Amino acid sequence: MNAFADWHSGTIDMIAIGYDGKTISIGQTGSTKENFTCYSTWPNRFCLDRTRESFNEEYALLLSAKARNKSVSINIDETTCFIKAVYER
Repeated sequence: MNAFADWHSGTIDMIAIGYDGKTISIGQTGSTKENFTCYSTWPNRFCLDRTRESFNEEYALLLSAKARNKSVSINIDETTCFIKAVYER
């Protein structure tokens, strides 16, 4: 069961690949939440969900938005901290 999801808006200030070589962690300007659980090494970052069919498209959208300094809105599951939806603003 998914928990309440919420939207976070701003530019992408960090895209990182975790030490495990699998986790894609996303930092967003204006995000002040610090208790994300998707990757404990970076507790203030959202994560992409590799099991989603749209993983490649979401990753590409975020890389493109970062490169162009465009604002995005990201919807995350507040329990898992995995991204559920994303759009460029």
